[in-house]
Amino acid sequence: MYVQNALMDMYARMGKIGISRIIFDSMEVRDLVSWNTMITASVISECHESALALLMEMQSRRKDASKDEDMYNDERVHSWKPNSVTLMTVLPGCASLAAILKGKEIHGYAIRNSLALDVAVGSALVDMYAKCGCLYLSRRMFDQMPVRNIVTWNVIIMAYGMHGKGEEALQLFKNVVGDGAGGEGVMPNEVTFVALFAACSHSGMVEEGMRLFYRMKDEHGVEPLPDHYACAVDLLGRAGQVAEAFQLIDSMPCEYDKTGAWSSLLGACRIHQNLEVGEIAAMNLLELEPDVASHYVLLSNIYSSAGLWNKAMDVRRKMKERGVRKEPGCSWTEFGDEVHKFIAGESSHPQSQELHRFLETLSDRMRKEGYVPDTSCVLHNVNKEEKEALLCGHSEKLAIAFGILNTPPGMTVRVAKNLRVCNDCHTATKFISKIEEREIILRDVRRFHHFRDGKCSCGDYW
Repeated sequence: MYVQNALMDMYARMGKIGISRIIFDSMEVRDLVSWNTMITASVISECHESALALLMEMQSRRKDASKDEDMYNDERVHSWKPNSVTLMTVLPGCASLAAILKGKEIHGYAIRNSLALDVAVGSALVDMYAKCGCLYLSRRMFDQMPVRNIVTWNVIIMAYGMHGKGEEALQLFKNVVGDGAGGEGVMPNEVTFVALFAACSHSGMVEEGMRLFYRMKDEHGVEPLPDHYACAVDLLGRAGQVAEAFQLIDSMPCEYDKTGAWSSLLGACRIHQNLEVGEIAAMNLLELEPDVASHYVLLSNIYSSAGLWNKAMDVRRKMKERGVRKEPGCSWTEFGDEVHKFIAGESSHPQSQELHRFLETLSDRMRKEGYVPDTSCVLHNVNKEEKEALLCGHSEKLAIAFGILNTPPGMTVRVAKNLRVCNDCHTATKFISKIEEREIILRDVRRFHHFRDGKCSCGDYW
C-alpha cells in the first residue's frame, strides 16, 4: 500500500493522472493517505471536479461501512475520515471551480471536526471564499483565525487585490510588517510582493506599486525576482505606460528569465493597441516559448484590431504549422450539486437552445437601453451581422444566461472564466445587471468584476 501511494503521487506529478487512477482503483487495501494522495493527484493535474468527487466517494464509503460488520471492524476504513490535509488539498478545487456551496459544506465539516482554525485549513478557506467572490466571508474567516502565518497574510492580500481593492491590500501589508500597535511583525516574502504588485495593478496604483518595487530589497530584504519584474511590467503596461515597461525589461539582470515580463508587455500592447512594441515582445516570446498558444493569439489579435488581416492570418498559419492550439474560452457556474461549463461557440449544454433564445431577447432589450455591440472583439474578417452573432456565443454570456434562467429573481449570479473578459461582454454584463436587477460576479483569469445596477467594480480598468 505504501508503494502504491508513492506511485500514484509520482505518476500524477509526471502528468499521468490516468495511471494514478488505475493504481488507486486496483488497490485492495487503502488508508487515508491513499485517498489524500489521489485527491492531491487530481488537484495538481487540475482535475478539480474529480477531486471533489473523490471526497464525496470517501465519505459515502465510510458511511456504508457502518452498515457492514466486516468493514465496520476494519480500522483502515475508520481512518477514512477527512483530516486537515484532505481539506487543505480539496478546497483549492472549490476555489478554482467557484463552487461556493461545496466550499461551505467543507467549511461546515471543518467546524464540526475542530479543523477550521488549523492555520493551513483556515488559509485555504480564506482563499476559497475570496476566489468564489465572497470577499466579506474571506475577511471574516481571516479575522477569526487565532494563528496566522505569512501564507495566510499573502492569501488575504491577494484576495483584496483580485477584487480591485488596492488601498486595502496595502493597508494589510502595513499590518503584516508593523511591529507596533495592531502590527504582527511578520516578515514578508517573495509571494507577498507578487500579491501587492497585482493589487496595485488592478487598482491603477502605479506610483505606489513602483515605489514598493524599488524599495523592496532595501526596506524588506527581498530581492526582486523575474516574477516581480513581470508584475511591475504589467503594472506599468496596464496603465498605458508601455515605453516605461519596455525600459524596465531592458534593465533586468542578464541572467533573469524575461519570459513573464515579455508576456506582460505583450498583454499591455494588446490592450493599448501598441503594434510596434507588441511585435518586439512577441518576437522575443516566440523565441523563448515557440509552443505557447497565447503568444501567437495576442499578436494575431493586435494585427486584427489594426485591420492587418494578412499579418493576422500569417500568425495563425504559423500556429497551425507548429501544431499549437488556442485555448477555447470557457466559463462555468455552480448550480445545485453541479458545476455547469460553457465553451465559446459550442452548443453541447442541454439548455443551449434556450440560452441562445434568451440572449437574443435580452440583446434587443439591451439595445433599447443604449447597448451597442463592440464588434472589435471579434477577430475574424467577417461582416458585421456575423460578428454580432459570434458575440452572443461567448462563454461568459452563456453562463450568465444560465444563472439568470435557473435561479430565483434577485439572486446573485457567480461565473468564472479561464480567459480575460472581452470588452463587449464586460459592457453587456453591465446592461444585464441593470435590466435583470441582479448582482453578477464574474471572475476572469486576472481579477473579479462585480456588476451591479449597470456598473462594474473595476471602473472599466482591467
